Amino acid sequence: MANPMKKFFTWAKPLKHGVYHYRGGGMLEGHRVHLRIETNGSGLLVIDADKILYLNQTAAEIIKRLLDGSSDELIIKKMTERYRVKKEIITEDIDALKHSVKRFAEATDVDPITYLSDKDIAQFTAGFSAPHRMDLILTYDNSNLFRQFCIREREGINSINTEQWKRVIEILWNIGIPHLLFTGGEPTLFENFVELVQFAEEVGIVTGLLTNGETCADLKYTNALVDAGLDHLQITIGSHKREVHDQLIGEGTWEKTIRGLENVLATPLYCVVHTTFTKKNYTEIPQLISFLKQKGVYAIAADALEEGSVVKDEGLALAKNEVKSVIDTLRAITEKDNISFVWYGEGATEGADETSVVWEYSMCIEPDGDVTACECDYMSFGNILRDSWKTIWDKSVHYSKK
Repeated sequence: MANPMKKFFTWAKPLKHGVYHYRGGGMLEGHRVHLRIETNGSGLLVIDADKILYLNQTAAEIIKRLLDGSSDELIIKKMTERYRVKKEIITEDIDALKHSVKRFAEATDVDPITYLSDKDIAQFTAGFSAPHRMDLILTYDNSNLFRQFCIREREGINSINTEQWKRVIEILWNIGIPHLLFTGGEPTLFENFVELVQFAEEVGIVTGLLTNGETCADLKYTNALVDAGLDHLQITIGSHKREVHDQLIGEGTWEKTIRGLENVLATPLYCVVHTTFTKKNYTEIPQLISFLKQKGVYAIAADALEEGSVVKDEGLALAKNEVKSVIDTLRAITEKDNISFVWYGEGATEGADETSVVWEYSMCIEPDGDVTACECDYMSFGNILRDSWKTIWDKSVHYSKK
């Protein structure tokens, strides 16, 4: 968004660096809000984990004062003292910021798991000290077939325990990361997973879950996740057809996954259904979306096994023109049915709506605590429990420039 605060001078000393958590009031009533102030005074406003606004020093300061409950009159007084600008300019910019933030907070077509364009990412990374989100690989247990095609899993990796993961969560909060995504493998198989979610909630971090949905077939478990404070989750479905799903994900998994989806949809959790398209399921997209819509799904994410981009190909990968057809079909149907749609990974054609999942705004922590760019890249920048965050971040920035 265009920043209405560019005309402000920024010679005043910045606010204290840190991350601030609010259960929104006023213009953000009912929203969960995180404001991260960088050492240079610029800010990152995160609303409900799925919406980001980038703020210069003066905009960040006004937003923080508004969130702290200061009146417009008090903000105008403080800002005129600190920045030596006319009262009329500050008044106009407060109104502009309020309008922009309120409009952005009310947007409904944003996926909390991944949504930034390349332009957004370039803006995000300039001068920031940590990513917006960290993906925690709790375990590699029970990886589905899709992962076997796409990911080179590390063998013989030692996993840290529950108390160590809690320490990791504390570290991430202290360095200003407001959003965690639990992934794997199947993260719900990690011992004391619900306890980790609850701990993150107590710390103040927004949490999401990538799952096959099978554990959620147990309604008590699903309700336990809600009670623990989980904010959103994504369930992977291979097909609306039992036999196709079971071939792609695992024998006998379809029924549990669908029951888990139904249980989740009966809760307040924001739920996205994800499908990886292959030779076995890409010709029945309309039927899949119709099935999901009947279940009450209105947020869909997708990617594809594409020729040349998989670890191994057993005749399931799609050609580029087939991937293009998948994207075009998904876009047309979801627009018609008013369903939120996000395409993960690289686009197959110019003009395709792409969603970047690269590390510039999210990074990854392996089961042993090693920090990497993403799940597909095992170049370690250090260990979150042993090395300083500055060392890890500096290595990642250097790596990105190669």
